[in-house]
Amino acid sequence: MTDLHRRESIDVGALLTIDVESELRKLTLAQLQGSWQLPAELVRQAIRHGARKIEVELGRQQLHVRSFGGGIPQASLHEVAVLLDPRREPERRHRALTTLEREGALALLGLIGLEPSGLRIISAPSQANEPGCGLEWKRGGRVELQRYQPAPQTSEVKVRGLKLDRARARTWLAEAARFASVTSPVEILVDGRPLAQGFDDAIAHTRIADPLPGVFALPRTGEVARVILLQDGIATGHISLPDPPCFEVALETRGLAEAGASAARLRELIAPHLDRLVEIAVDQMIEIGHEGASLTTSDRSRLSQQLLLAARRRREHAKTIARLPLFRGLERDGRERWYDLLALRQSVHEDGGERLLTTLFPDQDLGDFAPEGRVYLLDEAERALLGELLELGFRQPRRRVGRRRGLGELLRQGVGVRFRDLFAALRPGGRAIPDAELDPDERHLLVQIRAQLEHCEVVMCTGEGRVRRRGAGPDKLLLPRASPTVRAAVRSVARDPGWVYPALLALLDGRDFPYRARRRWRLDSWRAAE
Repeated sequence: MTDLHRRESIDVGALLTIDVESELRKLTLAQLQGSWQLPAELVRQAIRHGARKIEVELGRQQLHVRSFGGGIPQASLHEVAVLLDPRREPERRHRALTTLEREGALALLGLIGLEPSGLRIISAPSQANEPGCGLEWKRGGRVELQRYQPAPQTSEVKVRGLKLDRARARTWLAEAARFASVTSPVEILVDGRPLAQGFDDAIAHTRIADPLPGVFALPRTGEVARVILLQDGIATGHISLPDPPCFEVALETRGLAEAGASAARLRELIAPHLDRLVEIAVDQMIEIGHEGASLTTSDRSRLSQQLLLAARRRREHAKTIARLPLFRGLERDGRERWYDLLALRQSVHEDGGERLLTTLFPDQDLGDFAPEGRVYLLDEAERALLGELLELGFRQPRRRVGRRRGLGELLRQGVGVRFRDLFAALRPGGRAIPDAELDPDERHLLVQIRAQLEHCEVVMCTGEGRVRRRGAGPDKLLLPRASPTVRAAVRSVARDPGWVYPALLALLDGRDFPYRARRRWRLDSWRAAE
């Protein structure tokens, strides 16, 4: 072979050498968005191995996780030591990487892939009469595997040189580990403070076992159902269900998916169980409805709304829901009771070919009216649902003569007078607002209402009181801009112009609403159901 051929020879073996460091960095970046997610993954690892209590300390350059129980298997620590040792053969290091990836040991891979300056692991034994094990490593130095006799009672992971964003890590861990105690009790402390567990602002919550172990909650706010997918106690993904009713459920997928499964994989596996989850949610709401007397009035009204939505979407539950006391009513003597849907139907009466129910809004005073029988207290959402479900209109009882409060009555109330009421007595009408000064959504509401009330002048005005009607038709409608009812109507019609019918139902207090808008609403509902 000539000298030229010798100079041009290529080391094929060197070209085929596996770049383990590059592969590890790519894998870590694909699984973790940053070092701030590592504490949550270390907590997940501890929970997977049975930890009962976990303490996390977040420093600027150091992360320390201590767990009572939840030791790391000795075989996994051996693979970590191989992966940390650059002197080992690339094939052997690559095999260690794939082994840890197959086991779902994302936390251990992250410890290495985020390139810390030092690492120390102490692992308590998983069984009695076993020694403890661990390792210690510094960048540029050798990996030292260790055995501890007597065995330690706690397991520890200490990482140095991470450049950790502590605020972001604390926020992420608080959200991801909120449901860590779903399947087994575990206490998690971050810098000495326990993490909050469970759902925020829920009317009720219940543990479930089917189709997966988890916890169900009925939230006080929101319109979309949410399924939170946990893996070893840590939130990994979620699914939103736009169809009512609204509920929240956190499910542990450990028995459904392999360790380390992605959020996309978990959503794929849970998809066949979503109908069953909705059925369980409705059953739980019905159980809560049977115990409705223990709920506050606002919580009970929220439950009524969700059960009405469930009755509309799931006919198999309609009969059971119809027998639940969901509707707040007042008798003529002022006694308050809760009635079921069957009793409410019996209170409906015919007037000019229209089926009407006598109602007031919850913030209206019954003393201002002279009811001839039972009066139901229903908010805007309940009226819209009942109007669609039973094809009802609503009217308020006749007002008492002389019950309008004046300035003298307000002054007689003494210190308890609210300045807003006093101002309203002095200045009963608000200033009309030109359309040019309104927001686009507010102008959009006026356009939609004017299209339905062709012979009525519709004006937005200042103030936050009730909608005012002038004339028999009415001939003029004044919508106080700051009124909660008007603001809700603006938001609803902005999202969907078809909601002009429920908006008018609320704004006109169930009287004189246009039949054209009602026909459109019913037609749209039938199309959506199909």
